[in-house]
Amino acid sequence: MIDWRSGAQNPWRRSFLPIAAGLVIIGALAYGGYLWHYSRTHASTDDAYIAAHIAPIGARVPGTVIEVPVDDNRDVKAGDVLVRLDPRDYEVALAQARAAAEAAKADLENARVNVPLTDETTQSLVHQAEAALEAAKDAGQVAAHDLEERRGQLKAQRAAEAAAAAAVGQTAADLERARLDRERLRQLVEAKMVAQQDFDHADAAFKVSQAALDVAHQRVAQAREQVAQAEAAVRSQTATVAQTRRRQEEAAAALRNAQGQRQQVKVRRAQVDAAQGKVAQALANLRQAELNLEYCTVRAPVGGRVSKKTVEVGQVVQSGQALLALVDLDRVWIVANFKETALTHVRPGQRATVAVDTYPGTVFKARVESIQAGSGAVFSLLPPENATGNFVKVVQRVPVKLVFDAGENARHLLVPGMSVVPTIELR
Repeated sequence: MIDWRSGAQNPWRRSFLPIAAGLVIIGALAYGGYLWHYSRTHASTDDAYIAAHIAPIGARVPGTVIEVPVDDNRDVKAGDVLVRLDPRDYEVALAQARAAAEAAKADLENARVNVPLTDETTQSLVHQAEAALEAAKDAGQVAAHDLEERRGQLKAQRAAEAAAAAAVGQTAADLERARLDRERLRQLVEAKMVAQQDFDHADAAFKVSQAALDVAHQRVAQAREQVAQAEAAVRSQTATVAQTRRRQEEAAAALRNAQGQRQQVKVRRAQVDAAQGKVAQALANLRQAELNLEYCTVRAPVGGRVSKKTVEVGQVVQSGQALLALVDLDRVWIVANFKETALTHVRPGQRATVAVDTYPGTVFKARVESIQAGSGAVFSLLPPENATGNFVKVVQRVPVKLVFDAGENARHLLVPGMSVVPTIELR
């Protein structure tokens, strides 16, 4: 029996060992060269996970839940009903808002109608007041003119009275002279010194003078009466002038009042503006009531998968309270935290392959979309303060966003939070 352990008896073994060692060294060198080349043409990290758009769904109005037609992990489309709230309170509020809007519209129409009506009424009052003032002014001018005429007539009557009084004195003097002449002729007649005829002439002259004096007295009385009438006419006309002045003042006051009432047109127009504002407010309240009623039905804003459902029928929810979450599985991406030393040749648009821990052996295709403008430490809650004097250089990690090619997650196998290993092809 041949002893293979004996080198003296196994020359083949002595020659095989160096050959095997050489082959191992060559293989190691080849694998090392491959790893070196791979590291120069690829960048990879195991600090990566899948992210997606997660939409928290809440009620926009408070209310009592009457229906929840979805369950956890159910796919829904945009617009599908997720939760229904009791709409009765909001239906009542909507009816009240509609009534308030109709009342505001009626008030606005009433205010609009009042504007031309007030304009016409006040304008008519102004025209009437202006006409009355003009008439009062004309009447005042006529009355003043008549007063001047009455005063002229009074002056003439007083002059006539004075003339009549002067005539009385003249006539009285003539009568006295005629009496004296008659008396002298009477004595002469009795003394037979003149004829009777001369006495008769003197007696006739006396009687004529006496009659003239009576006439003169009558004229004075008549002149005095006419003066009294003229004075009465002047007083009456003076009262008429004063009355016309009062009428002018009253007409001017009425005109100012009518002109003041014209300001009501501005007031009416302001009321129209206020009514328009109330209508706008009422319509806004109506729209808000309609929206509140619509908000009683909570619909999916986007398509996705229902997750983290915490709402049940009969629950009283508040505005903004989270009820469930929608995960958009049609648009998932990768957040890969690469070491800063591995990003030297990483550029947007480079191809990548992704291995997912959940599905070993399955490779997904992706590409680099963007590189975050800062390391993860910079955006952390407590960023490091390197100016303290205790600085220790640590290789930082920078998030890189990779997006999957179209159709890679068509079956929704990838969900947020899964650990992945992306490998970027640098060349």
